[in-house]
Amino acid sequence: MTPHLIPRLRIALVLCAGILVQSALGADLRVAQVAPDLMVLLAICAGLFGGTEAGAWVGFWSGLLADLFLTATPLGLSALTYCLVGAAVGALRTNLVAESRLLTPLAALIGTAAAVVLFVGLGDVLGQSQLAASGRTWLVKVAVLEACWSAVLSLPVAWLYRRAARGSAGAERVGSSPASSALQGMALR
Repeated sequence: MTPHLIPRLRIALVLCAGILVQSALGADLRVAQVAPDLMVLLAICAGLFGGTEAGAWVGFWSGLLADLFLTATPLGLSALTYCLVGAAVGALRTNLVAESRLLTPLAALIGTAAAVVLFVGLGDVLGQSQLAASGRTWLVKVAVLEACWSAVLSLPVAWLYRRAARGSAGAERVGSSPASSALQGMALR
């Protein structure tokens, strides 16, 4: 058994729990008919704490799980969107963004808004015109509300993801500076 198998299994368990919570409680948590999207938030957390590769992998699998519960869009649209967003967040985190206490909520806010716009845009390009049929006002409303949901839920979801990813290759590569190690120690307590 490889040393990174256990963290991967824990991440898979978190993904399964995330889709179950999202599908079971998502309708009950709606604000103005917009529910939180835990799966894109998990992809963003993977990018933040595991880097580009972890963000892409977790984004793909979380999107594929989300696609299994969506019936109006083609299978793989969420997987593609979340993969791109997770990888982009990971690339920005490892190359440009410094440590900050506001990094997780801010990345969740911006990443989720980008994911909503990208999902609708890719869907429209792929012939899913029903996604953009409600207009720009609707798109902005959904992007803002989902982004706010993600910002609010980002700290507990990030804590859960970091606990699950302990010992994975991505968690060992990203944040290896002394300052980030101290912040990781504070977050895991």
